[in-house]
Amino acid sequence: MAKLTLETAKKAVGIGTFVEKTIKFRDVSGKTFEGEILVKVLTSDEVANITDILGLKEGEKHTIEQYRAAMLIQSIYEANDKPFFPDLKSTGAVSDEIKIAMYLAADEVINFTGKYWISMKSLNSSANSSVVGSAEEPLQKQDII
Repeated sequence: MAKLTLETAKKAVGIGTFVEKTIKFRDVSGKTFEGEILVKVLTSDEVANITDILGLKEGEKHTIEQYRAAMLIQSIYEANDKPFFPDLKSTGAVSDEIKIAMYLAADEVINFTGKYWISMKSLNSSANSSVVGSAEEPLQKQDII
């Protein structure tokens, strides 16, 4: 096992790298269209500050639509050096169905919604309960001498 450092941790989780994802949506004739996008693996600081791109004034709130647009701008790419959306306004140039498909693909990679943490918590919880034993098989009491 290798010694863990900040650099090896960043490399292990792929910070700054791109993950290819296939998204699906309906085309103009209603048929399923599939396309490949790249999702950039962001740092937790980048995720925490994702709405900075909106340029909101102090105390001004953002909408979920603005949050998603900011996330798409920073994480969805056509190529390693070419963002899919060049600016906020351009996110309105495609359908909501495409934006939602992109958001879900990015969420799988970056875990914006915290689903990975929740799934790990429930996985650990069920693993811990299996160690305790089941209700049908009580633990044997040990005699203390």
